[in-house]
Amino acid sequence: MKTQKSLLVILPHPDDESFPMGGTLAKYAFNHTHVTLVCATRGEAGIPGKSPVEAGKIREAELRRAAAELGVSDLRFLGYHDGTLAQVNAAELIGRLVDLLREIRPDVVLTFGPDGISGHPDHVTLSERITQAFDRVALPAARLYYLAPSEATLQGCGVAPAQEVAGGPVASIDITDYRLRKWHAMQAHASQNPPFQGNPAEQIQHLACHEYFTLARPCGNFADTEDLFAPLSPRQIFPPQPLRELLRATRNPNSFSSE
Repeated sequence: MKTQKSLLVILPHPDDESFPMGGTLAKYAFNHTHVTLVCATRGEAGIPGKSPVEAGKIREAELRRAAAELGVSDLRFLGYHDGTLAQVNAAELIGRLVDLLREIRPDVVLTFGPDGISGHPDHVTLSERITQAFDRVALPAARLYYLAPSEATLQGCGVAPAQEVAGGPVASIDITDYRLRKWHAMQAHASQNPPFQGNPAEQIQHLACHEYFTLARPCGNFADTEDLFAPLSPRQIFPPQPLRELLRATRNPNSFSSE
């Protein structure tokens, strides 16, 4: 019987785990959650002037250092080549993801949304394939979250995006206490020229204080949350102020004045 919460993070490239969601991974990894990080490629196309083999070795080593900073010990690679996920046989990739889901049986899965944030074909393809795999396995009570497009993805603290913008209920994860972990993980990806280089104590003040995710599965009219694992509750929708006043007046006819 599983007693520890389980978070499965599936992403295309090294550094995808650190820049947009490193604080979230660290927060859960250091708070009694087993975090499995799966990287579909080794980022072989990500270092100009380096051969794919050489670049892949460098970026794998960087990812391993970043994962250690985030408290993630279960790191896996699918072994696909950077930039080719759209050409990978869909049934094969979905099948491998199905096997992962059945093995790990996560409570929560994190990945990119259909837009891939940047529109990168690897991001978009992996989002589609993991969603198909998640639907096929149908794990009881499991949730699938997409990285939400918001100020957080641009490294700015801000208000959580509205559900209408994010495309569903939003999980706002406060990473204030884990920004230093995230900063160290970002700096581990030296080949990617990470931002905010310098004094860590000063630089973490520039990092996002929250990271945001959109609930993709289960589908439903759920309220926003501040915890990926918190019980889902129905969303309360309040009518606009003028309509509320009209409804109140309708229930109390004496509120209308007669001329």
